[in-house]
Amino acid sequence: MDDPDLPDILRASLREAGVSAFGFLSGARLNSAVVGLDDATLARCGLDASGGAPGGAVAAALVYGEGPAEPPAWAKDYPGPLAAIARFARANWYAELSNRLARAVAIFRAASGAAGADPGPAKSWRRFVNSRLPEKRLALEAGLGSIGRHSLLMLPEGGSAAVIGVLITPLSLPDSAPPAPQCASTELFTMQNGEHSAAQNALRLSAFCDGCGACLAACPTGALKGDGSIERELCLQHWSSVAGDLPAAVEAVWGNMLYGCDLCQEACPRFRPDPSARTERGLLGPGLPVSWLAAAEEEDIRAALKGSALGMSWISAQALKRNSRHLTQASLPPTIRENGGLNGNL
Repeated sequence: MDDPDLPDILRASLREAGVSAFGFLSGARLNSAVVGLDDATLARCGLDASGGAPGGAVAAALVYGEGPAEPPAWAKDYPGPLAAIARFARANWYAELSNRLARAVAIFRAASGAAGADPGPAKSWRRFVNSRLPEKRLALEAGLGSIGRHSLLMLPEGGSAAVIGVLITPLSLPDSAPPAPQCASTELFTMQNGEHSAAQNALRLSAFCDGCGACLAACPTGALKGDGSIERELCLQHWSSVAGDLPAAVEAVWGNMLYGCDLCQEACPRFRPDPSARTERGLLGPGLPVSWLAAAEEEDIRAALKGSALGMSWISAQALKRNSRHLTQASLPPTIRENGGLNGNL
């Protein structure tokens, strides 16, 4: 019997599991892309600072949808306006992608075993979504898409309406794309957890962006530099999860945002969420009641948001309570205004 084509079996497994887009990186390309990460992060990811990487990695993307049209059932008990949640966080598409990657591994292990091949120990298959790995850089290196002026990965289908992740594998995988071309800029900012690394070098802008500056015009603080990089201290998305006083330029344009900023994406003609995308994980809907955020203790907020995209450890409950203050008193129901508004509980 001919030796089974394991990379081809893996491709079929990823498609069957419902992963929107994916590409492979060899061990050498993976090592090159994670240069600059600290040893502890490399160790947690099953990588080695000396260059002893596993066989390769899969960079994966999941195009997300609008999420539920209504807040959770419990939130309907609270009066007044909603503090808005960006599309990517209205459901936990990160957890959905991780689950689909796990399913792909299970499908692959069964199929490769049936073909008489050794899929490697289960613990050597490691999934990372919204992690400290340079996931955006890895996705670019694997040929999933290109970088937009708004600093986000743009897929040929869906544009930037996608979450991305990485599957570390013991398989020796071929590179799906040539090395990503460099440009003059020095760094790309990753929105995932407020961190970036020296390995995230800026890359040539997407051809989709030629002649278009819609995202730059839509950013109310001028955080986008136009070359695929971003000034974190002016970015509403960054500040939506960070506690402390907002910079004056950010506070002035905050609006009714609770978490996440979609302004640059909504302005992009390539931004195409998938209306058929579905998940049952971490459903929050378009926003949460300001009155609940005002009254809830921080531990109550964390408990209610557990398992959602807003339940990540680096998202500050203090920041979420602060964000809710920026709805104007005039927009609140009379009963709340008459009782002194919301600030007394924050």
